[in-house]
Amino acid sequence: MTTQTPAPAATGRRTRLLPATPERGFLVPAVIAVAVLLTQGAVQALTPFIRQDDWPFLLPADTPGVIPPAYYNLSEGRWLNSVWWAVVGQHGTPTTAAVTYAVGYALLVAGMWRVLHLSGVRPGPAVDALLGIALFASCVWVQLLYWPGALTPSVLAAAAGVWLLPWAARSPLRLGLWLVACEVAAVLTYPPVGAVLLVFAVLFLGDAPWRRVLYVAGAWVAAFGVGVGVAYTLNWVVNGHFGLQLAAWRQSNPLTSLDALGVNTGRWLRAAGALWAVQWWALVLGLVGIVLGWRDAWVRPRLQRLLVAVAVAWGLDAAQTLATGTVTEARGQLWTWLAAVLPVALLLVGRRTRAGLPVGPGRPVGRGWPVGRGRPDRVATVTLAVLALGGVLTWRADIGEHQDVRRQYASIAAAAAAHDPGTVAPTIVVYQDPATRNTRAGRVMASTLFMAVRQEQGGVLPRWCSGAECVELAARAASGSVIHLGQVVGVVVPTPPSWI
Repeated sequence: MTTQTPAPAATGRRTRLLPATPERGFLVPAVIAVAVLLTQGAVQALTPFIRQDDWPFLLPADTPGVIPPAYYNLSEGRWLNSVWWAVVGQHGTPTTAAVTYAVGYALLVAGMWRVLHLSGVRPGPAVDALLGIALFASCVWVQLLYWPGALTPSVLAAAAGVWLLPWAARSPLRLGLWLVACEVAAVLTYPPVGAVLLVFAVLFLGDAPWRRVLYVAGAWVAAFGVGVGVAYTLNWVVNGHFGLQLAAWRQSNPLTSLDALGVNTGRWLRAAGALWAVQWWALVLGLVGIVLGWRDAWVRPRLQRLLVAVAVAWGLDAAQTLATGTVTEARGQLWTWLAAVLPVALLLVGRRTRAGLPVGPGRPVGRGWPVGRGRPDRVATVTLAVLALGGVLTWRADIGEHQDVRRQYASIAAAAAAHDPGTVAPTIVVYQDPATRNTRAGRVMASTLFMAVRQEQGGVLPRWCSGAECVELAARAASGSVIHLGQVVGVVVPTPPSWI
């Protein structure tokens, strides 16, 4: 970010972007560091809350009570995640995994910010800081922080991809190879990160000819197919099954009839409605950016191409649900936050030159808003500030809720495992209300408590209560979460939190 970089050659002209400044090189890491602290990202990195199905990627093979990572190769095609586990994951700790994930995410955000700078979005330092915080504080991405063991390979792959994008965009061949490599890596780690790379690839093209944009979108879809083919083939060679064996909780419904199409369409519409119902405020702010950008003759071509990329990402998600009946959960729709932030960011695109010709402040370029600082810039600044503030508050609330549960469960585990020095550690059994135990939320939180006790006991898992133990624990559950039954200590799984 400290060099002077020409615009991508694909645009058909070589307009030089605003020169980089030494302050910019300092601003980026400083703002990201502040964002990590403001959002409480540092708290999650140093004292991580780990979700149920991330433990297989944090523990050695054959750990009792934990399914092997190979299960996710067959059910989800996470082959690169398994490679990461074999080389790195099983040899670390939850904290080292969470710190590595946090570093990878910081690099990804810095890379996305760099692409915006190289694309001409280079406002003054104060507004640029708001842009950086808005990019970082994605109210969608925060929901992924609790799977650092499984998802670290995906965020590192995405970071590498976005940093290599300016180099790849210098020629169609490089860009094609970049698309294939990045999308295959995304499919084999966590497919939603591929949509993020598509959006930034199209954004970096600026107002390139439409055939170039459509080439990138088509190549990305084809690369997704290649990634799926690689995952299927690896399953065939290693597991003797060509394809994926989706987990039962995904409730797959293959497209085999018109009735299935109707069911799957309903699932997708409900999921999309639920997604935007939560993020309605971000959607409104994104629409403000779209309306203003559409009125601006300078911004409109870039905005149109960006919207095509978003539509392709959304369309692929819809096609997946229509074909299989499986729904991508809200935390997997990573492109939705960018659909709010990037249209606003484009209002700040540099307007000093057009086709190499100087344009004075206030002088109109075609139809739309006048060039230079004006109403769109002021609205963009205010909108970015709201996005940044809303994102930070969302991160703090989400991480805060998870940290409260982590502390609660750690306290229960410590009280249950406590014993005098020189005495034998107690046998710990777990009780959960039968009505809750058979629910998804109940199973997730029970496994969380099991792992909290395991950590407190140095790797020894508790067991479920049985017979008279369960009867007595059920009768005394209202008295507290830790109940002593002679030589046995019972722990009661708390009621699942509302966010699960």
